[in-house]
Amino acid sequence: MLRKLLLIYVCMLLPLYMAAQAIVQFPKKVHDFGIVPENADSVTCVFDVVNVGDSPMSVEGVYVSCGCTVATYSKEVIAPGEKGAVFVTFFPRNREGLYLKTIYVYTNTNPRKNIVRVKAMVVPCKEN
Repeated sequence: MLRKLLLIYVCMLLPLYMAAQAIVQFPKKVHDFGIVPENADSVTCVFDVVNVGDSPMSVEGVYVSCGCTVATYSKEVIAPGEKGAVFVTFFPRNREGLYLKTIYVYTNTNPRKNIVRVKAMVVPCKEN
């Protein structure tokens, strides 16, 4: 009898648990730095991370695809309807050519792994 009551209780609460969830949205998934001179120290952009769900959300980590790019993120919990940020810096020095870099943003949502990208055309400096 206790098992049946427990099963009924779990079945009643399961929809409530599943209904509330954080949902991440990135209004912009690609940032184009455009033409960047090879002697520039760095260029930086910000990706908004919006919680369009109905539970608190957090960014758990960011990882970049190469050493010429660094990413950091706001550590605060993101309430439903609010936003956080991922800051991406690209270092073009001595890196002539077209660059497309991937940033993996891990959140407490489903799916956990989200992808944003930056791109740039690094051109040689004009010599005087």
